[in-house]
Amino acid sequence: MLLVLDLTVAKSIWSDTPGDYGNFLYTGLPLGNGRLGAMPVGSLNKDVINLNVDSLWSGGPFGATNYTGGNPTMQVSDALLDIREWIFQYGTGNVTALYGSADDYGSYQTLGNLTVDLNLGANPSISSYNMSLDLETALYTSQWITNNVLYVREAFCSYPDQVCVYHVTSNASLPLVTIGLQNLLNSPLPIVTCQDNSINMYGLTQESIGMVFNGRATVVVPGDENSPDFCSASGAEVVIPAGKQEVFVVVASGTNYDPSKGNKDSNFSFKGEDPYPSVLKTAMSAAAKSYTQLRESHISDFSSIFNRFSLTLPDNQNSSTKPTAELIYNYNDTIGDPYIENLLFDYGRYLFISSSRPGSLPPSLQGRWTQQIDTPWGSDYHVDVNLEMNHWFVEQVDLGDLTEPLWSYMIETWIPRGSEAALLLYGSSQGWVVHDEINIFGYSGMKSDATWANYPVAGGWMAEVVWDHFDYSQDTEWFQSTGYPFLKSVALFWLTQLQEDEYFHDGTLVVNPCNSPEHGPTTFGCTHYQQLIRELFEHILRGWVVSEDEDADFKSQVEEVLLKLDDGVHVGSWGQIQEWKLDIDVENDTHRHLSNLVGFYPGFAISGIFQYNQTVSDAVTTTLYSRGPGIIDSACWARLNNTDEAYYELKLAILENFVGNGLDMLGGRQEPPFQVDANFGFPAHVLAMLIRDLDRANGDSRLQPVLLGPAILPAWGGGSVQGLKLRAGGLVSFE
Repeated sequence: MLLVLDLTVAKSIWSDTPGDYGNFLYTGLPLGNGRLGAMPVGSLNKDVINLNVDSLWSGGPFGATNYTGGNPTMQVSDALLDIREWIFQYGTGNVTALYGSADDYGSYQTLGNLTVDLNLGANPSISSYNMSLDLETALYTSQWITNNVLYVREAFCSYPDQVCVYHVTSNASLPLVTIGLQNLLNSPLPIVTCQDNSINMYGLTQESIGMVFNGRATVVVPGDENSPDFCSASGAEVVIPAGKQEVFVVVASGTNYDPSKGNKDSNFSFKGEDPYPSVLKTAMSAAAKSYTQLRESHISDFSSIFNRFSLTLPDNQNSSTKPTAELIYNYNDTIGDPYIENLLFDYGRYLFISSSRPGSLPPSLQGRWTQQIDTPWGSDYHVDVNLEMNHWFVEQVDLGDLTEPLWSYMIETWIPRGSEAALLLYGSSQGWVVHDEINIFGYSGMKSDATWANYPVAGGWMAEVVWDHFDYSQDTEWFQSTGYPFLKSVALFWLTQLQEDEYFHDGTLVVNPCNSPEHGPTTFGCTHYQQLIRELFEHILRGWVVSEDEDADFKSQVEEVLLKLDDGVHVGSWGQIQEWKLDIDVENDTHRHLSNLVGFYPGFAISGIFQYNQTVSDAVTTTLYSRGPGIIDSACWARLNNTDEAYYELKLAILENFVGNGLDMLGGRQEPPFQVDANFGFPAHVLAMLIRDLDRANGDSRLQPVLLGPAILPAWGGGSVQGLKLRAGGLVSFE
């Protein structure tokens, strides 16, 4: 009698049918250790595991030796005088004189595929198939029975050993096993060789100057380590003869990208050492260990992080016994399903741990997972909501120590080029600026006529994420060395840019020019900008004593400017929070961004400062109803204590955008691409329904109570929360 493992654990994504590489985004199960990503699809016979390494990009200085990060080659800031004058005279204008070039912007791209072929024939007869991803252990498993033989495959990406591991075994003996490392780059073709049971792929993203990448798959046959070399005659595969009990593969990879070389002293080269020696050492070290050792160290590492926090909602529909795809595709948006809502919450935590670990880049638009050479939007960093949304929930569920990649990325790649952009585009020798779309090579300019990318307040919104890390962690040493200098450098730029309002002549300071993220005209006093800059200055003052900054003139300047700053909270003609200082909002405009409420959620410029103002509260409600459905609305409704509307928005996201493997598709279930920010946004909005813990302005002495359950629905009754972090370093658990 065969023993088939029960893989339907409560915190798992699972299926009872094999996946399909052609349906990679819908059936694959993502694995990652921060730097590396892998996605097996669980197809029968020949499993295809897509491989990624975070820094494998085309473009930048690896695409052109004269790459400028999108900045002009000469100063164009003199044009601002006419731009501002025109906008103050007519209300709107344009910034075409400041446009840069997107040449050689580049794209994140896949490393290739690991293929593991069991040579069972084209259509083997199977039974008891099960494929799962255990979110608590980050372990992929697929198993089935063929001809009365049980086959079990496991895979994971280990942070301790810096490799991805794939293991196959059976309760009898394995058939012939063929293992390959498949390149997807057409030109230039990488060199693929096989020696000592290791397949090595080494190449460039572009002839001559391209980024160097190296992937290495080392095959281990336990108990047969001293066997002859199993490399095929073609030199591109490892072929393990039939009769073995188990086989495992360790995959190491890297590039010659080095963010510490992304500065003027290094000529913005971003070029580091050849990755081959490091990749070889990593693969050999991992292959010298037993599979059990690799597996146990990985599970211990991952589980210790995942289990810091827990949300447990009732499974009153017995949903854990049903495949995940069935639950998602049959989701009833009338009654919902606490089990799948809980699972998607945990999936967001899982994906963040898998794509953001010290030493990696932060998760980008597709997180860490793509099978493409030219990914949608380059799988870059959009900073007008996406990168922020990736991090909204992180501190509350005790993953704050995994944000190191974000700080390193911004400091090493944004600030050096951004300092040039501040001077060349805006005439400021203080601070730095970047815009909406940013690659890993310090792209800081405007993207020619891509008006949605003309977003100089990107640093201001990321400053809010920086403050949140300090507010929740109370890590004074980090704040003094990293957090506060970041806030100050952003503030220094904006202190040089604010203009006295010459349209309304009300004595306030406004941003000119500005445009609301991806929406509307180029104008002045955009609500989004004004609220974010106010919050930035409030955080500077709140953190002043802890920072130990002795620059009293800077502090005085922030205080003076804050008194004159337009607060970005204006109630318009039909009762809305205006998106612009001009009252030009169109009622029932269902634009996907909710930029005029950034100070309501995730910020505090509305929700904290005006929380007792009924007129403002009513205007927020009016704005939400006018804008229409959207996942961000859920958290806003929760802050208004409106459970029904908050839950409606949450359910709608599951119904319209989530697919069978739990990933979110940007344009709806049938309209890829996958974008990870919605997977990260989902737990943020659930947390907003579970707790209200508002930030506050400097000097605000009003009692700020923490409200448990501002929008908990009856169906979640009987649930529990363990280990929820609070601002000022608190911790709470409740049922």
